[in-house]
Amino acid sequence: MNVLLADFHKYVGYSGGIENVLARMAKALQERGHTVTAVFADEKEGRPFFPIPEGVKVYNLYHVNGLAAVKPGMLHKILREAVRPFSRAAARNQNYRILADAAPALQEILKRERPDVVVSFREPTGRLLLDGISIKIPVISMLHNDPDEIFAGAPAAEKKALLKSAYIQVLLPSFIGKAKRHLEYDRFVAIPNTVEAPEVQADPGQARKIHRIVCVGRLTGRTKRQHLLIDAFSLLAEEFPDWQVELWGADYDKPYVASLKARIKKARLEKQVRICGTTKNMEKVWEMTDIFAFPSHHEGFPLALTEAMNCGIPAVGYRECPAVNELIEDGKNGFLCEEGVVPLAEALRTLMKDGELRRKMGMAGRLAMRAYRPDVVWNSWEMLLQKAVNGEK
Repeated sequence: MNVLLADFHKYVGYSGGIENVLARMAKALQERGHTVTAVFADEKEGRPFFPIPEGVKVYNLYHVNGLAAVKPGMLHKILREAVRPFSRAAARNQNYRILADAAPALQEILKRERPDVVVSFREPTGRLLLDGISIKIPVISMLHNDPDEIFAGAPAAEKKALLKSAYIQVLLPSFIGKAKRHLEYDRFVAIPNTVEAPEVQADPGQARKIHRIVCVGRLTGRTKRQHLLIDAFSLLAEEFPDWQVELWGADYDKPYVASLKARIKKARLEKQVRICGTTKNMEKVWEMTDIFAFPSHHEGFPLALTEAMNCGIPAVGYRECPAVNELIEDGKNGFLCEEGVVPLAEALRTLMKDGELRRKMGMAGRLAMRAYRPDVVWNSWEMLLQKAVNGEK
């Protein structure tokens, strides 16, 4: 098949989970003999954080060879930021108007590449494909988060466009029921993200001079909520002087990062809590990790959590967080705690004081991740792509 992967979003040096999934999918489909094209939309020119395999053609909608560069209108950007505090839907509509300027470039790419099927990685991407240019090629739309979170601020036009999808993919079976509350649609398919074979195996029960609690994810207060981990650790730091917290992730939200630094300083944790930025050598991080802490509010299928568990690291998260509460089996491969700082601190304390428990739960997590082996996931995707190309419903 000739498959086009579409994510009309910035990608130059961007280390988001969706970009990671797209790079993995491009590699897997190419290795299975398919022709793959990837299309992004970034005002900047440059290379992606997650490498796209050689042989996969990559387009940037705003900089297509042979066409004039698309320069998104400043007025729409100003309006987007002006309405954002009052309405997520209005902000997303303005964002779409910015993206819609690239519609002619998209049509040119489709004319050049003639894909058999398109995979859309975000809702605004699907809106441009399915409504903005009324594509005739089958489009599979991916939902990369909890549907309740995705559609809470979705414009009506965005949801209406998704109804034209050949299929809509969700990450967990439990998300199908949620998605149906927002869309009158009957071709949902549950396919998880892949959990790649670990290149290292952690030993969280071993004796070390310094033990580490690691949190990996974009530094953002609304979703990842790293501030809760800092506050929880502040209740434990004196009791466990040989433990440290490392926060790994992109720091695009500068005001939130500044607030984290102020929090660390106020609690006098500068020697025990570090903001580490991003890395392409996660294997080294996992080797030195004893506990993976993940205080997210909502998730779709968190890659960092599954990677940590696959390396044999016990995890702690919140019971109310979608996806996290399905991947972590409370008391078996980690702990699910109630909302708040104190419950998080207590769950961490239980693991911090018991190396054998950490090792036992880490091994259970590694076994649980076998259900998401790449061969299983990509077989499911290949069958779905073929059904879309064949026009099967």
